[in-house]
Amino acid sequence: MRNMPADTPGNIILELENIGCLRRLRLEFKPGINIIKAPNASGKTTIVRSFSSMFSDKIPPSHILALDELKGRIRVYYGEKIYEKVFRRTPSGHVIVQGDMLPFADPRAFDACVALAETGIVHRITGGNVIFRKYLENLSYGNYYSALIEASQELVNEYGRKLASPSFRNFEILPLLLTELTDLHMRRDEIRQKIENSKKNHEDKLRKIKLKITEKNSALSQEKVLLSQLYRDLSFEKERERSLQELLSMAGESSKIVSSIKISIASSQDRQTRLKKEIKTRRCLLKELRREVEELREKLRREEKGPLEIKGLEEKLEKVNKMIILKEEEIQRAERFPPDDAEYPGKLIVDVRSEILRKIEWLEMVMGYFQEKYMRCMTSARRRFNENVTRAFHELNLGGFENVFLDQDFSLQVMREGNIRQPIETLSASEKLTISLVLMLAAKETFLPDFPLFIVDELTLSYDPERFWRLMEYVKRRVPYLIVTSLSSSLSDTPKVIHKP
Repeated sequence: MRNMPADTPGNIILELENIGCLRRLRLEFKPGINIIKAPNASGKTTIVRSFSSMFSDKIPPSHILALDELKGRIRVYYGEKIYEKVFRRTPSGHVIVQGDMLPFADPRAFDACVALAETGIVHRITGGNVIFRKYLENLSYGNYYSALIEASQELVNEYGRKLASPSFRNFEILPLLLTELTDLHMRRDEIRQKIENSKKNHEDKLRKIKLKITEKNSALSQEKVLLSQLYRDLSFEKERERSLQELLSMAGESSKIVSSIKISIASSQDRQTRLKKEIKTRRCLLKELRREVEELREKLRREEKGPLEIKGLEEKLEKVNKMIILKEEEIQRAERFPPDDAEYPGKLIVDVRSEILRKIEWLEMVMGYFQEKYMRCMTSARRRFNENVTRAFHELNLGGFENVFLDQDFSLQVMREGNIRQPIETLSASEKLTISLVLMLAAKETFLPDFPLFIVDELTLSYDPERFWRLMEYVKRRVPYLIVTSLSSSLSDTPKVIHKP
């Protein structure tokens, strides 16, 4: 930055070198209206773009440097200082720029204070685009809030994608795995109870068999004793019968003695018959008891091997225990990240998930805070913008328009007299340009009230002179420097500046 020559106070001098189609040019702008006169294709738009690049970064350097040149320069004398930018083309063809911006530089100025037919509001309205949300966002810095909201939302989405990853999906099925493990434990307890009941029943059964064997053995012993007694009784009766027979053979002819002996013999024989019969019955009973004892002993031997039911239950119990081990391992895998996980090696998923949910909750609070800020900012911007638009139309006294404003959706509404809405696309070219310039002026007064420039690039072709100059005079009263490009019929190709105080 160098000191500005002392003979140019209050004026702005623009010098260009190898910029666009201009090899070398010097223009001076004074407070008031400055009309740049030149024929078509002589560099009027290049002047606007070059001058704009000194206070806004919206124009790429490659659109400013002359196509076949390696180096170009823009120099501006303003406020007793010199501001200069140098453009250089690299071997790869890219254009780089170094230098100073004007002290009133503002990135929003190009959208609010430079009216080019192919950019900004003019291009938007002539193209039929009537949504101005993004336009006001950029001018009111609401885009900073929206960028923070979008960044927060992207982080929320990123964390949401993490929670949807396979590791967290495994954790989501953890309640199901725990339920399945509980069911397996219940099945195991049920099988164990069945085994215990079966063993108890088996022991009761063995005890009953043993008791029956004892009872049968006792009965068998009693029968043996009784049978032995019967054999002794029978032997005694046989001996008694022999004795009676011998006594009978020794008896005389005494009928009384013989008769008595014979009666005794008959009685003994009868008793022997009954004893034999009883012995036979007892022997059969003894045989039956022995058979029953043997059967009970055989049954006891079989039962002592254990019931098949217990063996089957024990096999089931072993399978269930293996399933429990596998399920517990699966739960452990679901509870922790793998040890080789790049981000959360070996950490508990529940802890990481809780941490991510806390981050999401915090980000949603941040989004809520900035959304409220954004809504307040945009509501205030729209209200102030509409107020300046209404004031401009009222002070300009342009007939045919009752109201022009942005509605709640930031859509431009044009109301004719009688409060009749008219679509933008049905307006004449002159009316579209009028609305465009009024909206840009309202944007400048709303968001850049101290910016000293307002530039209108060759939009007069669609205006009648009376309306155009009325609008320019209105702008001049609000802006120190008004620069207007205009088509000239002069044969000279060199742009010239005509000043109107």
